[in-house]
Amino acid sequence: MKMHTMIVSFVRKGYLMAKWGSFDFGQMEQMAKRFKTATDQRVIDRWIREFLLEMAYRADRKIKKRTPVGDTGELRRNWQVGKVEKLGGGYVIEIFNNTDYASYVEHGHRTGKDLTGWVEGRFMMTVSMQEMERELPRYIEKKQLELLNQLMNGRKG
Repeated sequence: MKMHTMIVSFVRKGYLMAKWGSFDFGQMEQMAKRFKTATDQRVIDRWIREFLLEMAYRADRKIKKRTPVGDTGELRRNWQVGKVEKLGGGYVIEIFNNTDYASYVEHGHRTGKDLTGWVEGRFMMTVSMQEMERELPRYIEKKQLELLNQLMNGRKG
């Protein structure tokens, strides 16, 4: 698309001169659109990563509150939140516990010499994640409004 521009220049004696010319802004507009798209993608990517981290840390707090302390507190202390990773078309974040017996406390386990007894699981992660799923729509709505505000007001990535 061709746009007409007026180039204004001052000459030595202080007179104002105008010179008409034409310039093709099509490529410039395409480049500007690509920059805007890239910037918007960075803003959205950052928003997703921040949102997932916030949700993971909220879940982590809930899980820790439900985790029994035991003799050493090791199980509760060992809950960790991993990094947000982009995997295919989505994002993944892990909440994990490397304590050897974490899965037994979570899901329950057999006990006794003949393994006929049963210790019920505490389901600290299962229950916490179910809570997070119920609360998620409220958090998403709030964060989406923040993102929309950022995009509309020109916050850059």
